[in-house]
Amino acid sequence: MARELLDLEPLKETCENMVEENNREPILSSVADQNNQEERQHEFNNDDDDVSLLSNHSNQGVVIRKSSVLTDKRVLIGCNIVLLSIILLIILIKISNHSLFINLQSSTISDTTTTKVTIMLNQSSTTTMGAITFSPQSCPIPSVNATWNKPGVVVVNQLGRCLSNENSLCNPIDFFIDDIHDTLYVADTNNNRIQKYSLNEIYNNEVGATGITVASKGLVSPQSIFVDINTEDMYIMDLDQKQIRSPVNSLSYRVHLWKKNEKVGRILFREAGEYLFGRYFHHLTLDKEMNIYVGTRYFIKKWLKSTNYTAKVIVAGKNHFNLNGSTDLSDPVAFYVTDDLTLYIADWNNKRIQRWEVNATNGTTVIGNLTYVTGITMDCNGYLYYAEMYDSTIYQLNMKTNQSQMIVRNEDNLGKLIYYWPSAIKIDKFGNIFAMGNDQVYKFSIVKK
Repeated sequence: MARELLDLEPLKETCENMVEENNREPILSSVADQNNQEERQHEFNNDDDDVSLLSNHSNQGVVIRKSSVLTDKRVLIGCNIVLLSIILLIILIKISNHSLFINLQSSTISDTTTTKVTIMLNQSSTTTMGAITFSPQSCPIPSVNATWNKPGVVVVNQLGRCLSNENSLCNPIDFFIDDIHDTLYVADTNNNRIQKYSLNEIYNNEVGATGITVASKGLVSPQSIFVDINTEDMYIMDLDQKQIRSPVNSLSYRVHLWKKNEKVGRILFREAGEYLFGRYFHHLTLDKEMNIYVGTRYFIKKWLKSTNYTAKVIVAGKNHFNLNGSTDLSDPVAFYVTDDLTLYIADWNNKRIQRWEVNATNGTTVIGNLTYVTGITMDCNGYLYYAEMYDSTIYQLNMKTNQSQMIVRNEDNLGKLIYYWPSAIKIDKFGNIFAMGNDQVYKFSIVKK
């Protein structure tokens, strides 16, 4: 701005020169004698509208025509108007350029923010990597009064039949959502396979989405699945082919690492289950260090990546019996791991949700007096979600206020409950809730306000 004002100096000097030239035009006279003075005084008196009388320090009279003074003023005013107009024009141009720069800068900031949000949406910041967590500023789920459409839309297996074709499932237990690649993986238990679906697919509403089999050879009743969203490698928990006779009526479980696009997986470890293992659901997940958590009948065990999964520690549960104390678990059918490695556990037979902090020797009850809680997950606001199987309802728990509310009840347009006995629930990056039950996968879309 200063540079532009300096460029106006020549114009300013030109105006001053014009005024100086004009100032040379007035008639300057010396008063020599009394007669001439009287004569000029007489002229002045007769034409006082045209002249003015000034005096200098030597008492010499200087007569300046008023027309010349007015001309001086007109020249000065004209020049000043031109100068002010040019200055105003420069200011307006500067403001316009500055606004354009701000807009461009805002656009750049907006683009950068969008990119970061995209990374946060697609990359889980939780230790499980399977749950999508956002900063509160970018959370797609309102912290108050969030609502979801009902009834749910059937995404997979529209007909609800226990079949083995590409559009069907048979007694699936668990599923996983990959928010980077927009895909859905299903542990299709009775079909002994893992099915993969594209969430971007435009599918036929009469049959549902079409799946492709990404793992099957050697699998026996897959119970749970976790996917590394960076590599798309799968971790699959299933039952062993050979029934173990000691202890009686118990099965063993295995965990497979199934690399992307490979035809056969590799067994990372196997272990005999407790008494009546395999009777209910069993769950696995991973933390950020790629340790594997497995739920058995009375414990949650963490198999350590640092030992190449040859060693494990018990992180929740103490006794081998159906007890309901603070140190006990009875069929932990689902659980969720937070950033600080706190476990939230759906304690099936004890009809409660337990919180078990890292290195704790006992758990605390978050909510009790439930029926049979199955699926459990958490959103980006820190609210806990859980499914009650027998009333086919999903609840939201605000752990700050300890208030629980029903958010999804699968009712038809007449308010009649559609039973589907959910076994697992997940939330995608948009805040939509997916639930599995009745050989189907349902989607409850969040209502945008």
